[in-house]
Amino acid sequence: MKKLALILAAVLGMSGIVATTVDAISINIGIGDQPYYVHGPGYWANGVYWVWVPGHWGPHHRVWIHGHYVRR
Repeated sequence: MKKLALILAAVLGMSGIVATTVDAISINIGIGDQPYYVHGPGYWANGVYWVWVPGHWGPHHRVWIHGHYVRR
């Protein structure tokens, strides 16, 4: 009986039916706040010139303000 159990365990181990634990590594690389404009750094729309303002730290360097367009 013991021999049968060992053979069964070996077969299951080789076939991959028995779940194994795998250490997975996750790597994230952040480049920063890249401009996502489609018109370029500035463009005219309805008589108003819009300019891209890049991302920057807000008050007391606690909040990141993402880049956005402003009227000029």
